Amino acid sequence: MIQQLKWVFLISMGFLALACEKVIDLELEDSATELVIEANLWAGTSTLEVLISNTASYFDSALPVTIEDATVTLSDEAGNSFNAAHLGNGRYLANITTEEGMTYRLTVEVDGIIYQADSFLPQKIELVELIAEYEAAAGPIEEGYSMRVRFNDPGGEENYYRIVHYVDGVKQIEPDDLQVVEDVLFDGGLTRLPMFQQSFDLGDSVSIELIHFDEASFAYFNSLSDIINSGGGPGGASAAPGNPTTNWSGGALGYFSASQADTLSIVIIE
Repeated sequence: MIQQLKWVFLISMGFLALACEKVIDLELEDSATELVIEANLWAGTSTLEVLISNTASYFDSALPVTIEDATVTLSDEAGNSFNAAHLGNGRYLANITTEEGMTYRLTVEVDGIIYQADSFLPQKIELVELIAEYEAAAGPIEEGYSMRVRFNDPGGEENYYRIVHYVDGVKQIEPDDLQVVEDVLFDGGLTRLPMFQQSFDLGDSVSIELIHFDEASFAYFNSLSDIINSGGGPGGASAAPGNPTTNWSGGALGYFSASQADTLSIVIIE
């Protein structure tokens, strides 16, 4: 269902911009709506942000319907519990102090049905350097500047990353801007990671955000990337192969992700 995926992708990317999917197999008949819960918990003294909505029907051009009467509770391994307040338009927020190395559980109750998801908050990974390199035009590829992101990846453990970037202060949220990676090919040591499919111009002010999250968070964004690249994403012409992988129980779509983030900026000059 291409229309549904389009709306969910745009909502997801826009919601992430505040912090810091729904896809079903194509069918000729109309399909039932499904619950989507998108939740981000950032490290430190920060805010839990949750967006809850129902997907629109395939034959309905309206926006997904937001859920205004959910009960949202965050708990941790130490037995602490926090309730998120409803701010309208399906958004629920709670101010808390997080602790790295802790697993958090988010519980959402909608119409008497309980949905739960767990997410582990890993250590912070700091950016070391951003490197802009000029690339001459080659065939259909126009000239421009590529970007390399350098950071120290912890060795001997599995780590998962997402790269978000801003140009002149504007977050880039097109489908090609979604980049996630696991460290299976570069475990441990100073890493120089290229930003694939991205080209920048002379004079651009570029900010890179390196997000370090758990395997479940990676699975969601990686599967979303696979769907987009398969042609089933926004603007795609083929049927979507399935739903992005979710860590929610109870049948909800979406994700709950506890994340660390570090940001570094560069102005591209000759």
